[in-house]
Amino acid sequence: MPAALKTTILRNGPFIVFLVIATVWMNTRINGSIFIDNDMFRHALDHTSLLSFLHTRYMTWSGRIFIEGALAETIRYPLFWRALIPFCAILLAYAIWSCTLRPVLRPGIGIPLVMGLFLLLPHEVSEESVYWLSGFYNYLFPISFAFFSISVFLRQDEAGKTLRILSIAALPIGCSIEQSSLLLLFCTAVSTLRRRTMSLYGGLYLTTAAAISATVLAAPGNGRRYVAEISNWLPEFPQFGMVQKLSLAIDRIHRACVSTDNHILLAALILSICFLAFVKRNRGVQDVAAMGVMLLNILLMLPFGPGLQKMLAALRCDRFIYDLNWVYLNTYVAFFLTLCMIVSILWCALSLKDSLTVLSFLLGGFAVTFLTGLSPTIYASSHRILLVMELGLVVYVCALIEALFTQLRARHAPRLQVPGPSSDAGSYGSPAFR
Repeated sequence: MPAALKTTILRNGPFIVFLVIATVWMNTRINGSIFIDNDMFRHALDHTSLLSFLHTRYMTWSGRIFIEGALAETIRYPLFWRALIPFCAILLAYAIWSCTLRPVLRPGIGIPLVMGLFLLLPHEVSEESVYWLSGFYNYLFPISFAFFSISVFLRQDEAGKTLRILSIAALPIGCSIEQSSLLLLFCTAVSTLRRRTMSLYGGLYLTTAAAISATVLAAPGNGRRYVAEISNWLPEFPQFGMVQKLSLAIDRIHRACVSTDNHILLAALILSICFLAFVKRNRGVQDVAAMGVMLLNILLMLPFGPGLQKMLAALRCDRFIYDLNWVYLNTYVAFFLTLCMIVSILWCALSLKDSLTVLSFLLGGFAVTFLTGLSPTIYASSHRILLVMELGLVVYVCALIEALFTQLRARHAPRLQVPGPSSDAGSYGSPAFR
């Protein structure tokens, strides 16, 4: 074995061991049971060609041709998706580390840290979007490629030619579902406006991303699916106004924001309060109000005893609005507090080092989740539609860790002693040298 390779392996040994353990552990959690979607794609090509299958799906059901092509071709090969699921999780962790923790933590520490934060996602979200096969192909798979592509675009001046080529090659997967394509377009558009210049790479990247996203969003099957899903899941949906539809999305977000299982949000709120209290200078009334709102949301999330839980029940609104009448005041009070919590997080993000990057992920994540209220499957799609929003919180937590780590390192950095005008240049303060 060459000496250089041996040195590299020894230096990165703990990181390599971590990747192996993470891969094995994730494979033990994959749910390969025969669900309707999994079984349908396993047999999708039994009596037709791939192109014919994709054409039919595009015209009658969905524009996700890249994802569904990959699903139909590979779901029959367990070795493929058993390797792909951990790969996508590691790729996602690399992308988030690159956008936030790169200046303060080397990849051997930063990537495992991000993967550890990934474990703090709500159980239902990760189960449906990572470990359920059809959910993985439609959520973690494209979203991880989108995050990787965004991370390269954001630092395109430092990224090498190979990474830039890979970021464009990732677009057919990254833009193949609605949520990840809209997030990618939003984050890269914000970055381009900040740069105020357009490189050849940037122009090719945005043109490719826009073309693929338009192909997905303009599929004739989307309209047919919309009509079919109304009758399947929410027959009264056409009678809802725009505000009423968006309130369904707020309902889904609110339930995620008060869930005791949402540990990544809990970490984000605690770190936000630490940042505003101990790191940010010149705190104002807005900062104090934001800390108060965040503290209240923490109280709503923690599993206190039955007495305090009964007092907080009115603010938690434990049932979905679809199951309630639309007239209860506590429902709208709870929604208002959730919106205040979101605004407080965005306000805190404004004070972070690379605030525009963090805000683009946060705003994009919240926005694409709000847009799910325009779909009649807002409840039928269950928790997997929250993945992009939750990953935006992971980006935010990593940015907070970077800010707190930088502050801690600055406080413990050795300070140079500058001699005063009256001190002797050769003196060290000891009587022997005076």
